[in-house]
Amino acid sequence: MDNRFQCQTVPEVIARMDDVHVRERRGAHLRFRMYMTKEMREAPLDELELSVRSGNCLKRSGYKTVGDVVEAISSGLDLKAIRNCGSISVREIQEHLFLFQYYSLPKEKQDTFLMEVVLLNTGISKVS
Repeated sequence: MDNRFQCQTVPEVIARMDDVHVRERRGAHLRFRMYMTKEMREAPLDELELSVRSGNCLKRSGYKTVGDVVEAISSGLDLKAIRNCGSISVREIQEHLFLFQYYSLPKEKQDTFLMEVVLLNTGISKVS
């Protein structure tokens, strides 16, 4: 993914939208729909730019590509069930999947995707 989102956070990406205020709740999980693209299906895990701990948790569990992880989550995998994958690693994996997907989308679809994420999550609300 050539470091396109290396220093980005989910709130920074969402804050790009007009009239949207981001309020994170402790312990909240980011909810978003995963749209599997060819790029995601074939991308090696390293392209998620995860910390060593989070990346190793996934690799030791047999995941080799971003697509493998997305398919497992879509099938109901609870990331916390992976050995040594605690709540901080789970949050990091979810955020990096979100960012990877966001930057994989064509520019004209990015805003629509963000609005969908805003509507799916409590704690992120549209300001009038």
